[in-house]
Amino acid sequence: MSQESIHLYERVVAAINTREISDAVAEELFAPDLRIENVSTAVSEKTYHGAAGTREWLRDTFEGLGEGARYEIEEILADGEGFVVARVRLVGHGARSGAPVALRWVAVAWIHDGKMTRSAGYLRHREALEAVGLAE
Repeated sequence: MSQESIHLYERVVAAINTREISDAVAEELFAPDLRIENVSTAVSEKTYHGAAGTREWLRDTFEGLGEGARYEIEEILADGEGFVVARVRLVGHGARSGAPVALRWVAVAWIHDGKMTRSAGYLRHREALEAVGLAE
């Protein structure tokens, strides 16, 4: 199951980078009650819900960045039945300033029945592992 979880997470990242998530893609990848929780130092501290919330998260996250900005998986840190823990980053340039932007955090995606049900960002590797019941 963990390889399936990683594959789903990679598909979610690819969808994020299109910056447009259609209803069909949302239905395929996300549970209807999906919840996205940001780290306190993120672009937005809001919690987002469902497909509409995912689209809002995309707007909030990429709004001030140029067209080439990307959400990237740097490393899969842990995976298991129903979760993926990954070191991720948002890289690009400011839309107006052109200044380089690189935000890094550790993301946890919870997966059930082949769909992402929750995503949360953590500042520390240890916190993310604890969130899925793994001790370092």
